[in-house]
Amino acid sequence: MADGLRCTSLPLPASLVPRDFAACVKRISEELSSPAAVTFSLTLRECGLRASSCGALRTCALRGARADVCTGRGKNGSVDMCDGDGRAITCKDERVTLVRDCPRGGEQCVVRDGQAQCALGSCEKDYAPTCSASGTRVLECKKGKLLSLDCNAFALRCTTSGGQPHCATTGASCTDGSTRCDGGVAVDCHHGHEVRVDCAQGGLACGGSGATIGACTSAASASDACDPATAPRCDGATLKWCAWGKSRSYLCKSKGLSKCVAEDKGSRCTG
Repeated sequence: MADGLRCTSLPLPASLVPRDFAACVKRISEELSSPAAVTFSLTLRECGLRASSCGALRTCALRGARADVCTGRGKNGSVDMCDGDGRAITCKDERVTLVRDCPRGGEQCVVRDGQAQCALGSCEKDYAPTCSASGTRVLECKKGKLLSLDCNAFALRCTTSGGQPHCATTGASCTDGSTRCDGGVAVDCHHGHEVRVDCAQGGLACGGSGATIGACTSAASASDACDPATAPRCDGATLKWCAWGKSRSYLCKSKGLSKCVAEDKGSRCTG
């Protein structure tokens, strides 16, 4: 939601966060309430959910990298590099668009074919992705470098589903696409293992009629019911829109921004 609030120069790929505030809220809500939320971006999980200002979000997402590390880089497109502390940095238009904190996972930054990657070290023979012996990582030997995905960082484990290694929960085995309710908890399946989403904790219900948010539902009252197809609009410094059949509003000034503006790409707060 950061770009929807008009935070500038965030070290996040532009494609990750919709420019329109209402679209951003909808996408993030659906992603966080779906079974795939167990692998939700660590940067947004750790920074976006706790930052209360653009500055705090920017500082957290930089992962300790200098804000000016991309000065003079990426003028003609994206450029990858390793900084002095071993972080993998992507620069575009002289600003940081992505930071991967390699040392955090015990890895080192390497640049191969113009792409900065986090690697555990060297390896002798290339092989396809597989689970590590400990079950904590997805490992792949590519062009002499041992690349990995640390499932443990997401509190997950590496498991094989459909012949491919994935990060999944330690929940019971299940069939992808299956879903059921366990009281107020929605039980879905992600890469062959159960994911439990507590609908009741968010004031929602599992199953029944209503507006669907992932596997959870929310019943709209007659007073706040609306048409989800209605375009977001500005009412002074308040942004108003319809989400899952319920009227929603956001006061831009609550985050220190002065006004709401409507443009071709959607409505947002700015200031």
